[in-house]
Amino acid sequence: MKKETTPELGSVKGMRDIFNGEYYAYQGFFEKAAEIAHYYGFTPIETPILEKEDLFARGTGIDTDIVQKEMYSLRTKGGDHLALRPEFTPAIMRAYIENGFQSQPQPVMLYSSGSLFRHDKPQRGRYRQFYQFDLEVIGTQKSIVDALIIKLFLLILEEAGLKNLEVEVNSIGDKECRGNYRRELANYYRKQVRQICADCRERLKTNPLRLLDCKNPACEEVKLGAPSALNFLCGDCKIHFKEVVEYLDQLDINYEINTNLVRGLDYYSRTVFEITENVTTKDETGGPPLTIAGGGRYDYLARALGNKKDIPAVI
Repeated sequence: MKKETTPELGSVKGMRDIFNGEYYAYQGFFEKAAEIAHYYGFTPIETPILEKEDLFARGTGIDTDIVQKEMYSLRTKGGDHLALRPEFTPAIMRAYIENGFQSQPQPVMLYSSGSLFRHDKPQRGRYRQFYQFDLEVIGTQKSIVDALIIKLFLLILEEAGLKNLEVEVNSIGDKECRGNYRRELANYYRKQVRQICADCRERLKTNPLRLLDCKNPACEEVKLGAPSALNFLCGDCKIHFKEVVEYLDQLDINYEINTNLVRGLDYYSRTVFEITENVTTKDETGGPPLTIAGGGRYDYLARALGNKKDIPAVI
């Protein structure tokens, strides 16, 4: 039998065709996720795949890996600088402001799904075009919403058949108290600068919080000794985080407080969380479990995008 060869015009590296059973699995997941979101009062929104490049530079963060290394940017014949969306949140906040959602009863609860694009290194569980389901609650500071988002993601993943889900939560404070923590964290890492990777040496100069989001094994031991953000929380942030974990207890959600959890995007404040599936056996790659959901509170994104005031929100 003649061996089939890859055509000269094959698929782009890190992107793939989805068909047959895998296609229906994706379709079924998004339909079930939308059904759950709708039941809890969320309404759908679809934002363009192409947005202004500056939306993500200002929203996601100019010093993040997404903007610096992974974003697909292009310049149109008319001279516009655009980008394929690498995430949903800045685009949804842009849509919230631009379309007058602020005049509606608050909070506004939105869900979205579709393709995202990042020029990341193709590896286990990571493609350069990937698909995501997104929940956003915009217009409330209430801590119960932080817990509700975690609960809904757990429901969606459990409906998809995932088991042994683990939740990690942390608080990284707000603009009133995070400055002290950033300084303490930077001072700690300066003393360990010879033990960290080259990327972390650069992060130390631009955004010390992102040091804790490093996945390089060489930085793990240094990370374990890093100061905890919880020790630097102001009174309001302490109360907020205490309420979040109390709501998680009331919702019968098992969780672990991970003081090294920060997430890798500039807009997060206060609550951050991640959900993984705890597997008892390694997969064929021998790698660790993947983070399959994550998010948190982002109260300062609206102002970063040019709005006159902050708009509290949770993803």
